[in-house]
Amino acid sequence: MLPSIERTNNSAVKMAHDDDYAGGQKQSCSQKCDGIMKSIWNSDKKEFIGRTGGSWAKIGVFYLIFYSCLAGFFAIMLVGFFSTIDSEAPTQQGMYSLIKMNPGMGFRPMANVESTLIKFKVGDQSSYKDHIDNLKTSLKAYKEDRANNVIDCNARAPDVKKKEVCDFEIPTLGTECTEENDFGYKNGTPCVLLKVNKVYNWMPVPFDNETLLDQDNVHAQEAKTKLKGRMDPEYIGITCEGENEGDADNVFNVNYFPAKGFSYKYYPYLNYPHYLPPLVFVQMEVRKGALIQVWCKLWAKNIKHHKNDKAGSSHFELLVDV
Repeated sequence: MLPSIERTNNSAVKMAHDDDYAGGQKQSCSQKCDGIMKSIWNSDKKEFIGRTGGSWAKIGVFYLIFYSCLAGFFAIMLVGFFSTIDSEAPTQQGMYSLIKMNPGMGFRPMANVESTLIKFKVGDQSSYKDHIDNLKTSLKAYKEDRANNVIDCNARAPDVKKKEVCDFEIPTLGTECTEENDFGYKNGTPCVLLKVNKVYNWMPVPFDNETLLDQDNVHAQEAKTKLKGRMDPEYIGITCEGENEGDADNVFNVNYFPAKGFSYKYYPYLNYPHYLPPLVFVQMEVRKGALIQVWCKLWAKNIKHHKNDKAGSSHFELLVDV
């Protein structure tokens, strides 16, 4: 066995030196360069990187036809896909949509999109400057000139054929939560802007008398208890409270502007141009220095609440430092 192994090793060593030697002599640097150049272009065989001109032409035609067919197939699939899409209405609607016709709710300020914490220090303008700027940005579109299809719905109902939408008037947000008052942050009574998420063709359903009189209807009874005198059949009710008992003990007073919530006249949402959803400001007086979990809920007969995915609601944390 040993002689066999020795012969194998000797052969390997010999092969390793074959590249450096030609005719018993070691190749010079110029010879190596010539070998490399010849592997790129062989003038004797008229080959470029190992292929003749005819061979390159054949493979070029093959790939041209192959990728042309591939691109054509992809284009046909795109045309078929886009033909099923409506520029105004989503394909999946109603109970077939992901949110199942149960809208959520967004809030501002959200200076950091990765956090739901609203934190600032009373008297320190730099601590709430980002919150103020975020609220200004959110309200900017509502202060611009109205387009032709934006009308005053207090005067008449919108014309669906003309794709008219109702104008939201900033004065309905009250005089407390204004830019001049730093939206309450300088006084330690912060204002949070709430907005119902857009759900195509969704229309809120008010609680009727029969539902409110049904003592077994927990949802209706809870709405009646929490909204009290603010319940109105033409508005989506809104409440904000401490999520847990400890949080509720640290919330002293809550005011809403408009007080009744979101008017039904802005619904249904049909993706018409220049539509702006209604807004509600909630102003909270809370215990200073306490981190409070706040849960804001929408109230209508066809809005359900769920803590895990915040269906029909919005959640944020509030910390007013001193």
